[in-house]
Amino acid sequence: MTTLWQRREVIGDCTLYLGDCLEIMPTLGKVDAVVTSPPYNLGNAVKGSFYDGKSKGATISYNTYSDDMGPLEYEAWQHRLFDAWFDIITDGGVIAYNHKPRIEGGIYDDRKNLIPYPVRQEIIWDRCCMVNFSGGFFAPQTERIYLVCKDGWRPNREFVGWGDIWRIPPETTNPHPAPFPLKLADRLLRGCTKPGAVVLDPFMGSGTTLVACAKLGRKGIGIELDEGYFDIACKRVADAYRQPDFFVERPAPSEQTEFNMQSEEG
Repeated sequence: MTTLWQRREVIGDCTLYLGDCLEIMPTLGKVDAVVTSPPYNLGNAVKGSFYDGKSKGATISYNTYSDDMGPLEYEAWQHRLFDAWFDIITDGGVIAYNHKPRIEGGIYDDRKNLIPYPVRQEIIWDRCCMVNFSGGFFAPQTERIYLVCKDGWRPNREFVGWGDIWRIPPETTNPHPAPFPLKLADRLLRGCTKPGAVVLDPFMGSGTTLVACAKLGRKGIGIELDEGYFDIACKRVADAYRQPDFFVERPAPSEQTEFNMQSEEG
């Protein structure tokens, strides 16, 4: 039987897929939340080598993706993704979409053209640091998390006092070139989902969203195109289950109570 993924790993309540998210997502069924950060299409990625801090303009590297689509092609891709996400989230579901504003041709671009649905709220992620190769504008140190949701979604009331500016520094030890900080994923899951919720990250990277799921009692689904980062994500999620957050309310145990890791080749 032909499958749409190259590999599939089940680790605790998390399922990780190696493959193209647009091909895999229609097979998943409903999810309660999509929490993700796609490649930003900054046009300055270098395949196969990490940024060394010296090569001007080469700020991000991926092993299998060059991050240099044409603007219209990239916008169409993001719209296809949102259509797929909106189709699979539940009636009380939410999409938390992280992206980065930029200056293009001297004009500020907030990237909202990439979102074809109404935005419920915009959270400003203050990274507490900045990089600016241009010198032609003030150095950017913030990104955005746009919340797009179905009518039935509401944030968890005990966390709304966080406000809409989150000061969370990036992680410096994560092997991915553009990782979600665990604290950011943790806050999104606590504020936007409940224990037992099914959370999808279609651009899983090194697996930070699923690590947060493992620690917070959510059921995670992750999809990643790069096999190297996929392997890293599997290890990080397995490690998270070995060191859970015991201060977090847990959902009722599933029928399968023992930790296991299953591997399927597609």
